[in-house]
Amino acid sequence: MIAIRPTIALASLAAAATLAAGTFPLINPAQLAWKPKDALPPGAHGAVVRGDPHEGPYAFFGRFPAKFTVPLHFHTNDVAVVMTEGAMVIETAAGSQRIEQGGYFFLPAAMRYVAKCAEPCIFLAWGEKAFDILYADSKDDPRLQARK
Repeated sequence: MIAIRPTIALASLAAAATLAAGTFPLINPAQLAWKPKDALPPGAHGAVVRGDPHEGPYAFFGRFPAKFTVPLHFHTNDVAVVMTEGAMVIETAAGSQRIEQGGYFFLPAAMRYVAKCAEPCIFLAWGEKAFDILYADSKDDPRLQARK
């Protein structure tokens, strides 16, 4: 146990030196690279800020316009979300809940829900495993509509 402590102390010092040198990842809002999201209805945009959503771990900002609805869908893996601007309503079979700006919510894997933003909204989503979106009804999947 004693031999491990110097290693931990050295790692902590190295991390502190890196942070002190100002070499941590930093992205301000004007630097976000917003791109249309083909897996969502038209108008949705995303900006990846960490990792790769196709593989995980990842973090990305999502942006929905006013009066935006994502039809009934689910994700294979857990997703954590913080609303950074505006509010979102999550509807499930159990009812609906409104998440205000600054609010946090957690979407367990395979939970079916509808997401709605009455006004423009922005959120930060992250997870440790790959991100996907699977629609309960394939007719709602814009990726399939684009192939027709």
